[in-house]
Amino acid sequence: MTVDGDRERDLSELRSRLDQLDERLVELLALRGDVIDEVIHFKKRHELSAVDPLREDQMLSRIEGVASSKGLDPRVARQVLRTVIDAFTVLEVEALADDP
Repeated sequence: MTVDGDRERDLSELRSRLDQLDERLVELLALRGDVIDEVIHFKKRHELSAVDPLREDQMLSRIEGVASSKGLDPRVARQVLRTVIDAFTVLEVEALADDP
């Protein structure tokens, strides 16, 4: 095989590993969604707001520490979690707004 062929094979293998990791991330997001459904029901029962800025700040700070301990740049973890929080907050807001 040529050098270019080896590189393409190696890159293909790396991409396959990334695809597998992305699937695991989606599985984790689905599990997070299940817990969010429980949170929504709890908030409905107790008439709580969908948004809790203090809790979000705590989550973001905590995840930065977790990222650092795992050798991940905390900025990456913070940005990803911020996006995840925002996406699920939209679902919470919609679900709680639908409540008569």
